[in-house]
This record gives sequence, C-alpha cells and structure tokens, in this order.
Amino acid sequence: MTAGIPSSRTARQGLIASILDAHLIGSQNELREYLIRAGVDATQATLSRDLDDLGAVKIRVDGSMAYRIADQTMDTGERLARWAREILLSAECALNQIVLRTPPGAAQLLAAGIDRARLDGVLGCVAGDDTVLVIARSEERAVEIRQHLLSMGEKKE
Repeated sequence: MTAGIPSSRTARQGLIASILDAHLIGSQNELREYLIRAGVDATQATLSRDLDDLGAVKIRVDGSMAYRIADQTMDTGERLARWAREILLSAECALNQIVLRTPPGAAQLLAAGIDRARLDGVLGCVAGDDTVLVIARSEERAVEIRQHLLSMGEKKE
C-alpha cells in the first residue's frame, strides 16, 4: 500500500465498497485495477476474502454481471425478506430439496441471503443463473422452509 492511504482491512474494504457502488465491476482483476489506481495493492486471495466479508455477490446489472453489496443497514432476516419480495418468483419442493426460481442473474443474491440467514434445517444451497437449489435436513423441513420463504416474499402493500 502507498503512503498516506490507510492499510487496514477496514479501510481497504471501505474503498472496495465505494468502488463497487460507483462502477460496474465484473471481475476481481478489474476491481484490483481500480484499487491499484487508488494506491492500494491487494492479492486475488485478499480480494476474494474482502468480497466475501462484505457480502458481495455477482448479479446481472444492465445486461452484464457485476459485483454488488447487499444493504448493510438491514439484518440478515430483513435482507432475505426484501430479496424474497423482490426476486423470488416461485418455490417447489422435491423430497428434501427446494427449487427456487428468480429472474435471470438474481439466483446468487437470493442464495447468499439464505446462506447468511442460517435458516434452521438448511444444509446448504447452490445457485445458477435463475435457480437456487436448497437442500433441507428432511422432507418435512423442506416444506416448512419453502412456506417460510414464500411468506417472506409476499408483497406488503
């Protein structure tokens, strides 16, 4: 890091958040270039950890994939409820699995919200472009989780 620029992780992550807010950043290399221009050098491993710490996920923005950070002022439950309202299109159970449909490019955001909310009975989830596969501990729990997600996604007028 260059003299005059704070070298703490918090300062670097603050700069990353500012860059992601101001620019469409589609790759860690592109993010690293912006950081270098700002006088901050970080390895790919450091950037990966920072993006994870910040809760950054890649979503489709104006037809391109770009990193975005979830609203940090909300707790994880509020964030998941907001995302469920905005992007959860449908949810179907198959045994202990729940298949969630989203608009194209939004599945990663919903999956990250589910992971961060640490819902009871969720063993894990995998996201594609417009589909999230949630694995539940049991068939019964899958039905409960599906209903919980759908109720979170109900539009509040």
